[in-house]
Amino acid sequence: MLKSMASAKSALRERFESERRRSAFLGFLPAMGAGVIAADTWISPLAGVPGGLVAGALAWASIWVYETHMWRKHHG
Repeated sequence: MLKSMASAKSALRERFESERRRSAFLGFLPAMGAGVIAADTWISPLAGVPGGLVAGALAWASIWVYETHMWRKHHG
């Protein structure tokens, strides 16, 4: 019982985790759309979806890393 209480996350941490996932996903969507358009227009019609996935993944990762860094900076 003590172990489960010690590993339980605080309400603030739970809220942060859900908001980090939400903001990373909401950053992924427009970046993927822009990546599809840019790759399809400037590279090749076959590169549209893969280019969009790469752009979306980069946006998702940058938001995830930034949010994690800021949490650790302010909350240890």
